[in-house]
Order: sequence, then C-alpha cells, then structure tokens
Amino acid sequence: MTLPADRKVQKINSLQIVPFAHPQGCRGYLLADKSSKEALALDVHLDLVEEMARRVSSEGWELRYVVDSHTHADHPSGAGEMAGRFDDCKRMTHEKANHAGVNIKAKDGQKIELGKSQVTVRYAAGHTPDHMVLIGEGVLFSGDSLFIGSMARTDFLGGDAGELFDSIGTMLAELPDETIVFVGHDYQGRISSTLAEEKTSNPWLQISKREDFVRELTANPPPKPANMDDLLRLNREGVDIPASISAAAAVRLVGAGGAVSLVDVRSGGEFDSEHIAGATLIPLDQIESRIDEVRARPAPRLLLCQRGQRAASAQKVLQKQHVGGLCVVEGGLAAYIEAGGETLKGSAHISLERQVRITAGSLVLLGVLLSIFVHRGFLILSGFVGTGLIFAGISDLCGMGILLAKMPWNRSGRDQGQVATGGTCAANLPGTCAANPLPGPKEDS
Repeated sequence: MTLPADRKVQKINSLQIVPFAHPQGCRGYLLADKSSKEALALDVHLDLVEEMARRVSSEGWELRYVVDSHTHADHPSGAGEMAGRFDDCKRMTHEKANHAGVNIKAKDGQKIELGKSQVTVRYAAGHTPDHMVLIGEGVLFSGDSLFIGSMARTDFLGGDAGELFDSIGTMLAELPDETIVFVGHDYQGRISSTLAEEKTSNPWLQISKREDFVRELTANPPPKPANMDDLLRLNREGVDIPASISAAAAVRLVGAGGAVSLVDVRSGGEFDSEHIAGATLIPLDQIESRIDEVRARPAPRLLLCQRGQRAASAQKVLQKQHVGGLCVVEGGLAAYIEAGGETLKGSAHISLERQVRITAGSLVLLGVLLSIFVHRGFLILSGFVGTGLIFAGISDLCGMGILLAKMPWNRSGRDQGQVATGGTCAANLPGTCAANPLPGPKEDS
C-alpha cells in the first residue's frame, strides 16, 4: 500500500520522522532514532491517537516521550491518552505551561535523548507564553510560531507579537538555511519547507522592523478558535469531553460562536425545513463516507438530529473510526428549540421519525386488510414490519429510516461536502483584512 505524503517516513540524518496531517490543518509528528528506535510524539491530536499509536507499534519503536509544543486552543490534545498507551512514556511541556499529568517541564536548552539522536528544546514565546520549538540535526519543529508562508497569531492566550518577532529572529540567526521546517499547522496541505524557502517567500519574513511586524500582526485578527474555553479546560486540566450535553448547554455553545461545531445528521429535507444557522449537514447514511468533514469541525463536535436517536447512532459510527470529542445534543433539535435556541425555517417537511411511523403503520394496516380480503398469508407483511420495529428498538438501527432517508424528497442541495474551521492559529497575511485561511460554510440569507 502506498502511504500518503503525510504518513511516509522521512529520514533526516539520524532521525526518522512521520508527519500526520489532520483535516483541521493541525500537524502532529513521530520522531524516532534510526538505531535505537526510541521515539517521541509531538502535538498529538485526539483524533490521531489511535493511528499514531498503531504506527509506533508497527515500526517497532519505543515511545519515550509525548510532547505538546504549547497549550492548544483550537483542538483537543491527545497527549495524555497517547502516553497512557505505552509503558515508561513521559509527557512533556514547557515549564511555563500548567498542564495536569505532565511528567517533565522542560527548560530552554534542555536536551531530549533518543538513543544516539538529540533533540533540543528552545523557548519560543509569541503565540503563547508557554511555547517551545524542537530542534534536531538539520530539522526544526516550529510548532505555532513560523508557518509555511505564514505566521502564528498572537491575539489570545497571552500572546505577544514582539516576542514572536524575537523568537523567529533567533531561529533564523542560529539555524542554517537548509534546515527543514515542520510546522504545527498548515491549511493548504503542505508537509514541510526549509528556512531558505521561508526567507525568500514568506511575506512575514520580509518585514525587518519589529514595530512594523507588531503592527501588522496585531491588526485585524481572524476569528478566535471556536469552543476555545472548553478546549483550554480539556488541554490544561485533562477533563473529558462528555458523550452528550443538554439542549440548554448546546444553546449556550452556539450562542458563544460554536455553531461551526454542529453536525446535523438528519435528512436534507428536514434540514431545509428547519435548522440551526452555521450547522453542517451530513445525513446519517453519509456520515462514514464524509468522516473527514466531521474531523474538520472544532471539538466538542455536537451531533444533532430531530430527537437524539440518529445522533447517537452517528456517534457510534464515528467512535469506531476513532473520532474524538463527540457530543450528542440530548433531545435533538426539538429540545434545542424548547430550550430557547434559534433556528432558520424553510418549507415544511415531515421529520424522518414521523415518516417511519406513517410508513410502518400503513404497511401494518395494508397487511391486515389484504389478509382479510385477499389471503391470510398477507399477515406476514404486518409481522415483518413489527419485527423490524422491535429490532430497531433494541439495536437503535432503523432500516426503514435508512431507506426513507435515501428517497428524493429527503434529499437536499446541501447534501455535499463543506469545509470550514472555527478560527485558526494562523495570522492573516500582512496588509489584509480579517478572514479565515479556509472558507467557512455559506450562511443562509
């Protein structure tokens, strides 16, 4: 099997490096010493824990460290879960971070030994006060400082544009131009760059004066990451994202800008009839084939249907694919509206649950009538429908509902891929107005 570019082993001097790209634009890495096979995992996204852990095992590596380059505000860290899967594996952050469960609080200049390979911690404040980069032989893991053709933002979490300018300047002065750069985020699908390429093409590195850099970086910042407070609490305190939340809590999250996290798993027709502004439509029967669209939503990802049952089914499908941070909205859209949530309304449409009840009742009645007037054997039809309803109640899987969802009247022009991020960690380009690096879902007029 041919691996995609972001999953191939890249050999740089004594290190083997495997990058992992996430649909949100996040980047995680495995680093391993060629001879000893001792390894380090850097900036593990919660969704990627399973895949990265499997890769460590399949390569025969011994995972020694799991490192967060800084406190992440746009996605849930999987550092704790990743470290817990391997014996004698230690978690590491910079000493200025305050994360529960961390074993090593690294200082500037600290050496991380991986067999014969050595990786150096360098403090690189700017994006956050606890930010650090890792430097190996011929390679820089820049985290959220220098990006490919871009720069990290500094407008939240105690960031400081002047400190970022100083941190980047130190890196550029100390490291050779041929140093390969692996970044913490990239929103264009790129894997790596070099310092020489960045010096030539990165518009932020063309700004030579500190005051000009600060002015440009702090002007017109893009939207903050969605659900930032919840993610910070998760990443700092290690709290879990609950499997479900009340409709009232969902109303609060949406009101605070979290609508981009909503995944509506109803049919297209139901969505057209009434939906929450900003939600992404991914019908239940499409959820597995469009899984990266779910991953692209900021966590906690709120799964929504009419009353909760289909959202719970979607959660089970996604969990089997190791998607993390999933919350079912209890009671579905009906409870959301009852809790005071606002919606956008279109043409009236019968919900899928009601369609199932109408269809099932009609088939049962038809079977009874045919058995009376034609042949008693038609009672089998009524029995078949009854058996199906019992199975649906036990398994929470309704074959009739899945079939009805595929009918033309339950489809919508919205049943298509959408890409969005709820704010990113990259700054706008110098001289631009506020805008996301990737477009969000089109809003209803």
